Amino acid sequence: MNETKSSQKQNMSGLMVLLLFGIFAVCILSVLLSGTRIYDRLTERDKITFDTRSAVQYLATRIHQAENAASLTLESAEGGTMLRIAQAYGEELYETLLYCHDGWLCELFVPAGEEFEPDAGERILPVERMIGTIDNGLLTLSVADENGEQTISLLLRGGEVHP
Repeated sequence: MNETKSSQKQNMSGLMVLLLFGIFAVCILSVLLSGTRIYDRLTERDKITFDTRSAVQYLATRIHQAENAASLTLESAEGGTMLRIAQAYGEELYETLLYCHDGWLCELFVPAGEEFEPDAGERILPVERMIGTIDNGLLTLSVADENGEQTISLLLRGGEVHP
């Protein structure tokens, strides 16, 4: 009789260990699955805003490459605003034009004063529109696409471009 109770206790111990192991495994799986869902949501959100953020950072980099604040001008264009960056190469003056055309942020490098052909620009990133202003040395550019809008403001002072 003692052996029967002893073996029942061992069986119960074994079942408790298996039950605890099962509960532990279910907890680990639920944590992993919830972490996977969170990671998927974050990566999807980042994919959605990648192009807009990249366009804003691209514009900021091009502005920082300008020789001085006086070489930057804004003017109206079909996709909102066109940014002109003047630069001299030897005796010649050239302009880099950054603008939106047919749903793309485009860049065109031309001799100063040359006729502007929107289709001639190189497509950089998909962007619906770009709006910009310069007010008391503060350059503000807003770039929008179907996923949202990003804005960057840069202070133009002392002939240099500062973030």
